[in-house]
Amino acid sequence: MKDSVPADAVGADAAYPDTIGESAAIESVKEKIAKVSDKNVTVLIRGESGTGKELVARGIHFGSKRRDESFVHVNCAALPSELLESELFGYAKGAFTGATYNKAGRFEKANKGTIFLDEIGSLSVPLQAKILQVLEDETIYRLGSVRETPIDARIVAATNSNLEEKIVQGAFRSDLFYRLNVISIVVPPLRERKEDIDLLVDYFMEKYCIELGKKRVPMGKDIRDHFQRYLWPGNIRELENIIRGIIALQKTDVVYSELKLAEGTGGAQGEELRSRVTILSQVWDDRKIKQLIKGKEDISLKTITKEYVAEVEKEAISKALDHTRWNRKRAAELLQISYKTLLNRIDEFDLA
Repeated sequence: MKDSVPADAVGADAAYPDTIGESAAIESVKEKIAKVSDKNVTVLIRGESGTGKELVARGIHFGSKRRDESFVHVNCAALPSELLESELFGYAKGAFTGATYNKAGRFEKANKGTIFLDEIGSLSVPLQAKILQVLEDETIYRLGSVRETPIDARIVAATNSNLEEKIVQGAFRSDLFYRLNVISIVVPPLRERKEDIDLLVDYFMEKYCIELGKKRVPMGKDIRDHFQRYLWPGNIRELENIIRGIIALQKTDVVYSELKLAEGTGGAQGEELRSRVTILSQVWDDRKIKQLIKGKEDISLKTITKEYVAEVEKEAISKALDHTRWNRKRAAELLQISYKTLLNRIDEFDLA
């Protein structure tokens, strides 16, 4: 059976937006991308979730001599360790039950191109050793095979974790860290580049007007001023999804009113509400809105918002708990809410 190319392996003809912004912080990132792109060295991209680390990785690839080859994105946090290993290295026919054909892994798909290992801090220690071996020997072994396969893939990694702290804890190999951290690029959070917010708002407005077939929604000075004051815990991803929600609803009041309330609320209540806004903005789209109002007599914005927020919170918490294998402390950190809030939500949604 012919090996299939994964959906996230793309050639040079794939369109990607330039890194948007004119702030000193983002100009420094652009300058570093330009300097390292044509250098055949590993790069470690660091920054909070939602800051645009993948965009930086793509910029490095498309600015390099490998631009005509594949860019393969692997989210190391998305799969359990045993599945991730076969995804990265592939497997030979008969390697395990269900392995009825030879399958190339992501490293082979990225040969001559770039492999982007996102959330590298989530790798298990045994898998870290195998990645280190690839860096040192430039070869891989498919699972169940004794034949080595030469690999010429540039590795770009990203993390939102404190890898130095993980090294002290014994959760991350120091030798792998030093091999990955040949060049380090730190992507600033949105709160440190607020002069770029208006540019980003206009970019996402245009993008989702086209994508959703909607018209532009006026963004008054009060909203834009508020966007400058808000701390953006979800960074650019949060801003993007808020603009998507505004375009989908053709209104600013639903999303913006909750965002504004979150800013003015302190303590645990404010933390809970800010987490609700972030989660809500990540999945708000036309299809879901239509599902919520179909066949309902009460279609007030307040009712829709309340019902949708509850549903999205439940889904997001369930996914976070699954992802962390029910480590509630890690799930709370992932969701950016307090541990107590998470326990209350688990009880409220009957998830235990």
